[in-house]
Parts: sequence; C-alpha cells; structure tokens
Amino acid sequence: MSELFLGSLFSAIIAFTWSNISALGGIFVWVGFAGWTSFCVADETDSIKKMIKSYSCNLSGIFWASLTIYISSLIGIPMVTNLLTCGVATFILIYQSKFKRFSCVPCNFIGCFITFGLNGDFKMAAIGLLCGSILGYLSDKAGILAFRFKSSDSAMEKVS
Repeated sequence: MSELFLGSLFSAIIAFTWSNISALGGIFVWVGFAGWTSFCVADETDSIKKMIKSYSCNLSGIFWASLTIYISSLIGIPMVTNLLTCGVATFILIYQSKFKRFSCVPCNFIGCFITFGLNGDFKMAAIGLLCGSILGYLSDKAGILAFRFKSSDSAMEKVS
C-alpha cells in the first residue's frame, strides 16, 4: 500500500468521525471541512506550522468579515455595503499577504466567507475552523505514521 492510499484511507476515517462528532458538538460539519481545506492549501511544509498558519489566516478572515458586517450594519446603505464587502474586504484580504503570517490568501478568504456564510457568527467560525485545522493535522500525520508502521512491518518480515 502506498503512502497516498494510507493517507486517503485515514483521512476518510477522520472525515467520517468528524461528521458524527461535529453534530454532537453543535458545530456545522462543513465549517470543519473548510478549515481542513485551509490546512491543505497553507504554504508550509511542517505540519504544525501549516496548522498555525492556516488558522491564523482563517482568523484574519473572520476578523475582517466581522468588521465589515458591523460597519455595514451601521451604514445601512446597500451600495456602501456592497463596496465594503466586495471591495475593501477583498483588497485587505489580498494586501495583507505581504505579511508572512497572513500570506495564504485562500485561507484568508475561507475565514472571511465562512463568517459571511454563518451570518456573522464568528464564534462558530473560529471553533469550526480550528477543528478543521486539527483535522488536517491529524490526517497529515495519520497517513505518514501508518505508512512508516507498515514499512517497518515489511522490514521486520524480511529480517525473519
């Protein structure tokens, strides 16, 4: 079995488990999967750094979406609201990528749009995306560990 096969298998098991546990915890399943997606696209090689970076970018997106929603509620003029949500937020989400911590633009957008999709429920967004980052980390490590374990079993069989 290849590392890809084992990684896929363990990711499927983790996804199945998440789908069942998240409902019990009151967290939307898809928010966790969005956080997992963020983990997958974060541009780091070390799994811990990848998890931290993806979640930091998600939090940034949550912040800018929450601020945009708040300002839009104060203004209450549709044209200005459209400018804020589409124009200013997009500019900030991309421009902040000049900082290494927030350089993963897709993760910034995922945090932002999850918050919009949850009608501004930033707590649900933050918790769900954190769970997703952890899921990504677990899936990354589970496949690698399983492959190493399988490889060491094969080596032991050759020795005996």
